[in-house]
Amino acid sequence: MTNNIRTPEAVLKAKGTFHLIKTDNKILVALFECLLFIPIYYGCLIALGMVLGLLAGLYQGFTGSSLTLLEISSQEWFIPIDLSARVLHTILITLFCIVYQKRKMVTLGYTKKGIFSQYLMGLVAGLVIFSAGVGIAVVTGAASVSVNHDGINVPLYLAFIVGWFFQGMSEEIMCRGYLLVSMTRKLPVPVAVLLSSLAFACIHLGNNGLTVLAFINLTLFGIFAGAVFLRTGNIWLVSAIHSIWNFAQGNIYGILVSGGFTGPRLLDTVFEPSKEIINGGGFGLEGGLAVTIVLLIGTLITVFFPKISKDKTATA
Repeated sequence: MTNNIRTPEAVLKAKGTFHLIKTDNKILVALFECLLFIPIYYGCLIALGMVLGLLAGLYQGFTGSSLTLLEISSQEWFIPIDLSARVLHTILITLFCIVYQKRKMVTLGYTKKGIFSQYLMGLVAGLVIFSAGVGIAVVTGAASVSVNHDGINVPLYLAFIVGWFFQGMSEEIMCRGYLLVSMTRKLPVPVAVLLSSLAFACIHLGNNGLTVLAFINLTLFGIFAGAVFLRTGNIWLVSAIHSIWNFAQGNIYGILVSGGFTGPRLLDTVFEPSKEIINGGGFGLEGGLAVTIVLLIGTLITVFFPKISKDKTATA
């Protein structure tokens, strides 16, 4: 890639760990890692479904509700519970990497230094990048934004913040901390980034309103997140970008999150139907060229922007 992206400690330390497949054939390694990702991902979903089913059943039992489990799971108040339960994914993937791959925590990007500052940096970066996409949509006449005067349920709003924290973390641990790093142990970094990004896009194949451009944008987000992770070796920063991206999309701007729900929101964003190519239409902004542009710019900046050395800052 570029000299600005050096192999982070997460990848370097993972290269010497136990491999589940002992071969130097790069095609076989790529195929194995991708195929292994499928049962791991769906295994996590099954475990999540069992937990959510249990919680919904407890709700039925304690409240005497006549709602079915499916109806309970579709209630707005249940969505933050669903999102927060994704912490189970994070735990299971972390355990898999430690127990079966014999990897250390740092190889998943769990750095100890500057957790708060890195997470805060990610929140700011993610909010700025997504807001830039909204700005493009507004300037081109593809969207209009206004204040939501209906008011919001504050406890529910706060619950969504917590939920997105866990949801963003779970997908980044799965696709970057686990899959990307696993692939870089024997595959060239660009190939590992592309394959893990395609896997990230594929887990959204069942989402409503998915289009070819939306799939491309999801892949681009994976490439952007992969570049950030490789440049920093820090899962906290990239998870913060992911979480605030989804939160801003649904709960600040009131835009569908990857074709799904929005939840309580501060603003109302209305799309111009004739400009779906820019605003993404029924999939949300992630399905339009506005997001394509900001992700390409974000990736280029991440890859090529020179890192400021301590020597330069000292003499400035």
